[in-house]
Amino acid sequence: MDSPAPGIDAPAPFVRREREALADDLVGFGPDAPTILDGWSAAELLEHLLVREHGVLAAAAARSPLAPLRRRGQEALASFGELTWAQQVAIFRAGHRRFSPLHAADRALNTVEYLVHHEDLRRARPGWEPRALPEADERTVWKYLGLMSRLLIRAGVDVVLVGPSGGLRVPARGGQSHGSVRVHGAPTELLLWAFGRDRVARVRLEGEADALLALREADRGF
Repeated sequence: MDSPAPGIDAPAPFVRREREALADDLVGFGPDAPTILDGWSAAELLEHLLVREHGVLAAAAARSPLAPLRRRGQEALASFGELTWAQQVAIFRAGHRRFSPLHAADRALNTVEYLVHHEDLRRARPGWEPRALPEADERTVWKYLGLMSRLLIRAGVDVVLVGPSGGLRVPARGGQSHGSVRVHGAPTELLLWAFGRDRVARVRLEGEADALLALREADRGF
């Protein structure tokens, strides 16, 4: 890829832009906004993101069999709930500290996480429509889908994810296939489908009835 011309700033990385966009919608929609995840409002979604990024050690301590450690962990997690909604979103928007070991891994750890959870929030709203992501971002999604698809899709059928730039084959688990299914869609839609967001993923499935039934009964996502 060519370098930007002098005087023209390079676009921010996809992961950073998606973090900003998700933070903007969290502010705009508010803590009580629904998501497509059962039992999760925007507040529960943000809590998950904050604990994941800033409270992993506290969460582990909160499950400790040692009472003092468990108490400190629980207190640390509870401190997030004592902040205002704006403060919580601001912490999420700021991301990892620059010298945090997780800062360097931001793209690998969070690109897919932010995209999927942003759509969990967006697609729970009446009248939602898919976003038109830049082609470069869709190519990035396709790359991650190639890396993750065999972990996400656990089925007794062969699955081929068909996007604009080709196909990704996910072999049947267990070495014995009950047929094959082709899933067509844009990379982001295929990613959402692979994460089990069937209610909102705009994909088209092709295959024999038995294979389609076996796929519906299979596990997807983490």
